Amino acid sequence: MSNNILEIQDLTVSFDGFKALDNLNFSMRPGEMRVIIGPNGAGKTTFLDVITGKVQPTQGRVLFNGKNLRNTPEFKIARMGIGRKFQTPRVYLNLTVRDNLDLVCNRNKNVFSTLFNKPKKDDQRTVGGLLETVGLTAKANAKAALLSHGEKQRLEIGMLVAQSPELLLVDEPAAGLTDEETENVGSLLLALAESHTIIAIEHDMEFVKQIATEKVTVLHQGSVLCDGSMDEIQNDPRVIEVYLGEAPSISAEQMNMIRICASMAWADNNFAPEQLEVILTNLSQEFASSQDHQVSLQRELQNYLARKIPLEQLVPKVKNAKDKERVLRLSYEIIRSNQINSQEIVVYQNLLRLLDLPTKVVQKIEQEIEAKYSN
Repeated sequence: MSNNILEIQDLTVSFDGFKALDNLNFSMRPGEMRVIIGPNGAGKTTFLDVITGKVQPTQGRVLFNGKNLRNTPEFKIARMGIGRKFQTPRVYLNLTVRDNLDLVCNRNKNVFSTLFNKPKKDDQRTVGGLLETVGLTAKANAKAALLSHGEKQRLEIGMLVAQSPELLLVDEPAAGLTDEETENVGSLLLALAESHTIIAIEHDMEFVKQIATEKVTVLHQGSVLCDGSMDEIQNDPRVIEVYLGEAPSISAEQMNMIRICASMAWADNNFAPEQLEVILTNLSQEFASSQDHQVSLQRELQNYLARKIPLEQLVPKVKNAKDKERVLRLSYEIIRSNQINSQEIVVYQNLLRLLDLPTKVVQKIEQEIEAKYSN
């Protein structure tokens, strides 16, 4: 039996012949925070609609804790432990912040008892904790209508958490927020992720970078295009093609080499200008198909050098011996182009271990680079 909290198998949703989801497969474990991205029309909202029972699959199935959700009414799915926050905050504007939370915490689930009866002590403690969690203690007695858009987003998330869902679905929580509000909502989700399983769908890539501490899944044309860490995703040629509308002019293997070289340059957390020049010059010469392409490739390469990725994720993907030698030559020249420090030596030694090239090959390449810089 699977240990996944959510398992989606061969899921297809068709609307009059149009496939909003097309043979989609997806799974996540309990306690995971998964961020889902994708261009407009990728099927993100339909993905959530199927999980919550709003839309029924044409084929395939959705399993929640091993139970098939097909033909299960939305309210029963909610009671099973799946909570959803929509793009637009759904709060009771004429009630106070405290009353909004008390309404969902109240065991009677009755508006009149919430408004006119004194809450029980347990409920009071729960509401107080939620107010603190969502950062609205100071506005507990204010009408929800007076809150900013970001505060309403946090209030609704708090109302959802009050229902103790096992799986929390959050649809574009950063939409329409200021930078400060975006950061506050992101901090809230990260805090909740310590004790909840969360799926967050988002367009704002800066917000995604803030909350994507684990795996990111990319949807495209109703299917999973790829998934991985944020670093892997934002440098994947397929993702770049989907978002920018054009394919990168280098292969996935070459992209991986570039990331290794960038990680070497970031070894001491100081990407020196000399190192950048070496990478742009050497790699454009190495991978360009023509002189014109070399010029354009230098501009393109700068998009892929933004941050450091652990070599353990990158080097095992280099299978060909000749490519390993190319990586070593390029990497050694990068650190040799500037004064080598102890941090770079440690990272370089790790690279040698991962490449596992014969000692004679390593010595030959190092001697060639040293000769170049000693002249």
